Amino acid sequence: MCDNLTVRQHWQAVAAVFFAGLLVLGATAARPGVSTAYVDPVSRIQAQDEAVYGATSLGMAGVSSNTSGEWLTPRFLGRYALYKPPLFYWLSAICIKILGPIPFALRSPSLLAGAATVALLFVWIFRITASTSSALTGALLLLSSHMFFVLSRTGLMDAVLTLETALAMFALAIDPKLQSRWAFLCFSIASGAALMTKGIAGAYPLLGFAIFCIISGVRPRFARLLQAVAVVAAISLPWHLWQLYQHPRWFWNEYVLTEHVAFGLGTPPQAIAEPQAWFYLKRLVMLDPVLLAAALFGVTRVRPRAAVAWIIVVLIAVVAYAYRNASYLLPIFPPLAVIAASAIPPRRARLVLALVVGLFAIKAFSPGAPWGIPFQPESQNPSQAVLKEYAARHRPNALILVEPDDQFYSAGLSLPRVRYCYLDPRTERRKFPLDFDELGIVITASQFAHFEELRPLYAARLRQWNLDSDEALATTILARSEAEIASLIASHPETDFYVPSIFALSAAAHEMQPGANGRVLLLARAHQ
Repeated sequence: MCDNLTVRQHWQAVAAVFFAGLLVLGATAARPGVSTAYVDPVSRIQAQDEAVYGATSLGMAGVSSNTSGEWLTPRFLGRYALYKPPLFYWLSAICIKILGPIPFALRSPSLLAGAATVALLFVWIFRITASTSSALTGALLLLSSHMFFVLSRTGLMDAVLTLETALAMFALAIDPKLQSRWAFLCFSIASGAALMTKGIAGAYPLLGFAIFCIISGVRPRFARLLQAVAVVAAISLPWHLWQLYQHPRWFWNEYVLTEHVAFGLGTPPQAIAEPQAWFYLKRLVMLDPVLLAAALFGVTRVRPRAAVAWIIVVLIAVVAYAYRNASYLLPIFPPLAVIAASAIPPRRARLVLALVVGLFAIKAFSPGAPWGIPFQPESQNPSQAVLKEYAARHRPNALILVEPDDQFYSAGLSLPRVRYCYLDPRTERRKFPLDFDELGIVITASQFAHFEELRPLYAARLRQWNLDSDEALATTILARSEAEIASLIASHPETDFYVPSIFALSAAAHEMQPGANGRVLLLARAHQ
């Protein structure tokens, strides 16, 4: 392949890389059920947040039971969902408006962001090496990286955040002082958008900028820096200030004290025995050993300062933030690919590209490995098909899912009322700054037996938190024993249940129908 491209040919190549990346990522992307991708393939943890974010976006678009039609304040199951800023929800809701309420629409922002990141890496590496083969190698290394491939096909925020970080760091790479208008706007807008995508995690570009200045000794003029800060603030501050004004207690307790302080600096609600650093190192090695080895070798030959600063930021962040999630590693793979591809000797570039094409094929034929490329669904959730068919019946009854296994898929369906009942024998549970127990969002089975009597009390508490709807009340029910669950079913003959068959024995007032995974649907014999 000729490396002496004209400007027109270069941008044609960039467009070709983008559309090729979109084709590879988009192929079969609509097949997996919601939340069936593994956000952590080592521990085989499903991406439950895809259903949560999807339900919020569907509600914004006005096409689910969680319908609010409100675009400024995200909601989930009737309550405010202020744990993340709304940019990703906005993008998903727009795609839903265009494509309809289908999983592919929920995943479209991630698909487009993934393909754009691949194309951006092609441009970045070409600027360093002037080699089309090396640039294609870096793009393919990233595209074939398991975590990047999976999360670019999943309705989560990580792929969008990774693109925003890549744009900001690329701007620094080509113009460290941000003197050109393009680099200045690219860095500033991407940094502001990152904060609007994932809150404190969106600080990657700003932290990367600080570390880049330290290791390079180059920094913009003070006036230019103030201008960048002004643009970032203009993009990210209005929504945050609006929520602080409109919903001060909820925003402060959920967004600040719970999401960023309790989960980030405190002890998150996770039972993980692995030490923090080992948790991420193990997954970094297992998810893409070839890319990691190539980058470690590459850094002995080249050190693109923006890419190095980017890696340092991600490593510091994942170790410092107490909550552990393998997906937090996603932003580290693009700079690893930049370093690995930039270090390829020019005479070996075509050979290495051929080897990476072979590597892609090997990964595609090993989808079950943590480092493989899973074009097919990583897991199945038969309950989702049952619940979709149930929603199509348009029954007016409330539905309670006992020990649910749908990963909150049902929250995005057009159902009159959906609740979740969990078996939880604990007498004491950890309290967070936003106490769902106090607000009646989480109640015990014994409290649910007297729910109508308690409803005015809990509704009044929600109003004190500026939530004027009681739709969120009793969306989670905690039962201390199987006997309590059986009693719950027997005492609510007007409610539909989706339960493990072991709890269906006392359901004389319901008609049993087959479910999935050893579950049955208990349909109330009479509609409400």
